[in-house]
Amino acid sequence: MRKNTIVSLALSVLILVPMAVAAKGPRLKPELRKEVQTTFKRLQKDPVYQAMKGRLKGHVLDRAVVESYLSYLPVSPLEIFNLDRWTRRIDMPVPEVIEAYHERWKQLHPAEARRFYGAGPRRGAEGIAEEKLLADDTTKSAVIGTNLNLAHTFPVPPQEFQSEVQVVVNPNNPNQMVAAANTAKVAGACGPRTVQAIYYSSDGGATWGLTCAPSPIQYGLDCDALGGIVNGSDPALAWNRNNEVFFNYMAICFNGDLQFAMVIARSTDGGATWSARGTIKNSWPTLDVEDKNFLAIDTHQGSPYSGRLYSCWGRNNDEKIAYSSDNGLTWTEKDLPTPPNGGVDISCDIAVQKNGTVHVVIETESCNDVECFDEWLYYTRSTDGGATWSAPKLVAATNFAGFSANSCPAAQDGRCIIGLGSIDVDNSGGLCNGTVYVTYGDHAANASVDTMDVFVRRSTNGGSTWGSAVRVNDDGAGGRVQFYPTLTVDQVKGHPVVAWLDARNDPGNASVDVFTSRSITCGQSFRKNVQVTKPSSEFNNSTISYSNESVANAAHNINQFGDYIGLDARNGEAYVAWTDSRHFFPAFQTEPQKENIAFAKMTFGPPSPSQSLQSEIVSQRVQISWRDSPEAADLTSYNVYRVSGGVYTKVGSLAVSGYSPTATRSFRDTTTPLSTARTSFYAVAGVDSLGEEGPYSSLVSAASQ
Repeated sequence: MRKNTIVSLALSVLILVPMAVAAKGPRLKPELRKEVQTTFKRLQKDPVYQAMKGRLKGHVLDRAVVESYLSYLPVSPLEIFNLDRWTRRIDMPVPEVIEAYHERWKQLHPAEARRFYGAGPRRGAEGIAEEKLLADDTTKSAVIGTNLNLAHTFPVPPQEFQSEVQVVVNPNNPNQMVAAANTAKVAGACGPRTVQAIYYSSDGGATWGLTCAPSPIQYGLDCDALGGIVNGSDPALAWNRNNEVFFNYMAICFNGDLQFAMVIARSTDGGATWSARGTIKNSWPTLDVEDKNFLAIDTHQGSPYSGRLYSCWGRNNDEKIAYSSDNGLTWTEKDLPTPPNGGVDISCDIAVQKNGTVHVVIETESCNDVECFDEWLYYTRSTDGGATWSAPKLVAATNFAGFSANSCPAAQDGRCIIGLGSIDVDNSGGLCNGTVYVTYGDHAANASVDTMDVFVRRSTNGGSTWGSAVRVNDDGAGGRVQFYPTLTVDQVKGHPVVAWLDARNDPGNASVDVFTSRSITCGQSFRKNVQVTKPSSEFNNSTISYSNESVANAAHNINQFGDYIGLDARNGEAYVAWTDSRHFFPAFQTEPQKENIAFAKMTFGPPSPSQSLQSEIVSQRVQISWRDSPEAADLTSYNVYRVSGGVYTKVGSLAVSGYSPTATRSFRDTTTPLSTARTSFYAVAGVDSLGEEGPYSSLVSAASQ
């Protein structure tokens, strides 16, 4: 039997409770929260508690030590863990062992458990107008693919929690995509202890395989030898231009202390298999907190730093960045500049421009020893491959502040939420080329977090100055909560695309759908929002679209949705992945699968023509022809583009009157001299009655000479 298997079994036996059980019950009442905070502060000066905590180190599976520790605690170890995480501004999943300690503490302290976590009536999804959720509010401007449960067909699917999803599409081959998530356990070939689950597809997301990240052992990190339990967190993914995909994640060992390491793995076969590549930072010996990492790769052939990998993260609430020029094997670390406000850094994100400029957004806060109260987003850039960085520029000062009393919306009322600015830059070569975009969540001054909206700001001068905030959600300002927006630029179309979690369909603000929108005006305005989540037979609760991870869901994941969802976009299509609870909530609560990773592909505007374009020379001009796609029922016109050097230049439009099963569409380029046209390619894109343009067709070269 493998050593990890022994550890897993031992934990279940010693703690005497199922590892899948999460903390239940409503959020603590104000007076109980105050009591817990007071107790937590007292314990920090209690020599008996400190001695017991010291004995726990390296003995987290020793029954006598654990029982003694839990018996002494006047409050649940879950509350202690959460307050420690809160005061140190660590945003990470609750380790399984802490969940188990919590359940055992309740058994040892039944009266206190009832006082703090009295079960009360189970509130399902009352107040949700299901008929509204089931209504097809998809506009004609988008086609939503089937909501897939990525583990639906696996003989042994992941159980326990899954959250904090990322997804990336190979820019050289949109049929290849990889998604990853924090996952407690993946049975089968991955073994009983899994740091991260990885899903991969080679057919455009129609079907998926499941594998897992390399064990920390492969990086020389042996948590078992320290008497601890290993967990993983914060998946970050990126493709390079050689069809290799890289996976940056945290390897966390809990042996009474939390020990953090940042590692990176590589796959050369589209995500099916992975090898340990390098260690970005190992802080297991020092106990420094390494948190909230993001990854980007310079994929631009003309860049002086082409192929360089970049990872940014926070160490003890101070933002760092490291770069690698040998495919992740070795790393050079740099300290990002300190913003003039804040001082408690929460997160960062990275985007790389095709000229090699690296753009970073930093979220920072002002805090006291209890909570934070002011938050800012700052921008910095490097033009020398990450060696030096510009003075921070203010992007936004927000009313919302993470780790504050007003950061726990009903939809995520246990873990609460943070701001997490998301950044990208337009490398399409089109009209918005070089524009930098940042998205974030915010609410009005003195308003509830349950009214948070989604905003985007842009810079057209390389981050030197930033424009005014543009609200993305179109359900009205200050309505239901919208949170965890993420942004990516469709590098073919040149359009910024945003996706987020949205409670607009629930009067109780607890159940969320996923929405998305794009801008075709360089971020100055955003199109009608599109609901990505739709009822699907891939989930047991097949007639609903929403997920509910609030504490009102008695079987909710203690980590709830985590901190973000996954988004990528290319050629008028968005690829979205998220934590989904429909397989077990509101019905099917005994289902062994809890949270699942859901995925959908959506197409903005009409689909491409149903057949490859044809070209010929007619009267010394290039003429192209094609047939409609049967799904393009709302066609009003086609836009025709000449493509040279990857840049799409519109040369004209062809008006049509809807889909025709027999008509052959033809367009002659009268604007381009034949000598120029012969060195170009052509593409077309359908336009619907709302003026929404669909994906470009495949390219056709000008007729041979």
